[in-house]
Formats: sequence, C-alpha cells, structure tokens
Amino acid sequence: MKRYQMLIGGEWVDATSGETFESENPFLGGPWALIPKGGADDVDRAVKAAGDAFAGAAWRGLSASARGALLRRFADLVAQNADRLAEIETTDNGKLISEMRAQLRYVPQWFHYFGGLADKIEGRVIPIDKPGIFNFTLEEPLGVVAAITPWNSPLMLATWKLAPA
Repeated sequence: MKRYQMLIGGEWVDATSGETFESENPFLGGPWALIPKGGADDVDRAVKAAGDAFAGAAWRGLSASARGALLRRFADLVAQNADRLAEIETTDNGKLISEMRAQLRYVPQWFHYFGGLADKIEGRVIPIDKPGIFNFTLEEPLGVVAAITPWNSPLMLATWKLAPA
C-alpha cells in the first residue's frame, strides 16, 4: 500500500498528529493508499506557509505575465500527466476511467484560461448619482484561502477554485 504525504511550504510532510487513514479502492473493496489525516494544525500550517509565500519576495517579484506563465506551465504538466492522474482519481473514488480521463483533459484548459488573464488585472469606474464622488473598482489579489473539495472529482473541483484564485 502506497503511503502519501501532504505538500506544505514546498515540503512533503506528515500530519502534525502523525495520524493516517486508509483510502479504499471502491472497485477492489480494499485499501490502496495511506493518507495523512490532516487536522486544524495542518490547515494552520498550510495557510501560514501560503501566506508567507504570497508576501515573500519570490512571488512579489514576479510580474503578472510571469505568474500567468507559471499557471500555463502547470496546465501543461497536468496535460502531460493526465492519464496517470485519471488512474489515481479512479482508484480513489471509483469513477469510470473514461470520465476521469475526460475531466483531466479539461482541467488544463482552466489553468490556461486564467493564466491568460493574469496580466489583465484592471479596474473600472462605476457611474453613480452622487456629485463629486468617484466610484472605482480595482480587482487585485487579497491573499490566501483554504478550499474544501468533495471526494467525487477532487482534481476538477479543486481546479474550479484554484485556477481563478
């Protein structure tokens, strides 16, 4: 049985508690992987690491175009590994391999789309009926979020949250 870890702050780590759980392959009716049982401390650790990365010089120093290029590169990596990722998803949740392959061929498109928008952050003036008042909207990144995804299509549903963020 394969043992997995969590990726937090660029490092593969176990749950702070050291606890794990068995992920069951619904087709075979038995465990196929040992997964860290993350808890509140692990979420806090991940949010802190993400916040540090968001505020850090490495990320802040990237232009919006370079950030978009990173998203597009990630999309390409997902596309290159789509069949393997589909196999993992099928093993974990029991969905049909044909459905998971179709989803994994679609996932990169989301990252390509939002990667293309990364350097197109802009604002707009919204007309209002108050003399002397200037109403301006500027869309810009605010920080870190924690996103919870359901079990039945985790990569696709995580993509819907991660790509635009």
